[in-house]
Amino acid sequence: MPLSYRRLVTGASVTIGLLVVVMVLRLAFEWRQALADIDSMIVTPAVLDLSTEAQVASTEAAHNQGATSETTPFPTALPQVFITPAVEEPPPPLSQATLHILLLGTDARPDDLDPTRTDALVLVRIDRDRGQVSMLSLPRDLWVSYPTGGQGRINAAYPIGEVRFGAGGGAALAKSTVGRLLGVEVDYFMLINFRGFETLIDEIGGIRVDVPYEIYDPTYPTEDYGTMEVHFDAGPQILDAERALIYVRTRHADSDFGRNQRQQQVLMAIFERIRERGLLMQLTSIDNYTRAMRGYIQTDLSRGMMFELAGFARTLNSDNILRYAIDSRSIVELQEPATFEAHPQALARIMRQFKGEVITTASGN
Repeated sequence: MPLSYRRLVTGASVTIGLLVVVMVLRLAFEWRQALADIDSMIVTPAVLDLSTEAQVASTEAAHNQGATSETTPFPTALPQVFITPAVEEPPPPLSQATLHILLLGTDARPDDLDPTRTDALVLVRIDRDRGQVSMLSLPRDLWVSYPTGGQGRINAAYPIGEVRFGAGGGAALAKSTVGRLLGVEVDYFMLINFRGFETLIDEIGGIRVDVPYEIYDPTYPTEDYGTMEVHFDAGPQILDAERALIYVRTRHADSDFGRNQRQQQVLMAIFERIRERGLLMQLTSIDNYTRAMRGYIQTDLSRGMMFELAGFARTLNSDNILRYAIDSRSIVELQEPATFEAHPQALARIMRQFKGEVITTASGN
């Protein structure tokens, strides 16, 4: 082999080797950053002493709903996505056959010093062996008994727990309240504020939503405690972060029950967009997403359980995500100052479907 050719091959090999080393080091740095971001989200809920019957104050301060400013035009199609091929590895097995995770959405604003109510409550049930996920939306004004004593709206459990038991008490009381109501053990929680919600929508490049009917809200509340008009045409459309937040929060055009349906619809749209972008399979740029969400999410999911759930989600078909709700057909009106409670028989029927004990066709509803 000529000397010049050997030098060329050697130089190329060294260059390729250096590129590989740089890529490995970059990936290692991204993962180290991503793991640090994930660890910052993990909190430990307080351990509640449920043996006492002390009364819990349930008086709620009135808070106007926050909103973003007037929206800007958004493209009629989502940006084209170029997926970087990832090394196929078998997903980690889900160690628990059944998991219940409580999703909480709070309208906390930057200047809020006190814990705020959780105006979005969705219990997610993961059935590993069936390869199935069920979502159950709980209306924020549902009247419940708190395990520590007293009664009030279900969305007040979180701030009451935080005030009474300190940091971590809100998640613990919310989990135990929902678990007691539904007769299940709530394993984990995940709380996200609406700033984090917008950040997530921005990071995935918007979502596709098929709005089932025209929505007009003339008094949608704004950040400065004013109001503004919002409007959504019926039909398929692309929502950016600002519009997506308005879509899941507006309720004056219909009701809180309609808003619950929209929240589930947007959760499905987020799942589809994440799968479309290959984020459950990509190893590169993971730190971009974890860094963006840092400070907006709290959860008691361990790092290992997060990876297990990501592996399970890679194999999940959207047809196997079932949607349920405690809605206007399954409640009983109460006398003021109470609101309404779930009808026992209706709730029992919903829970049988939610847990897969009866055949259901809830997917997509």
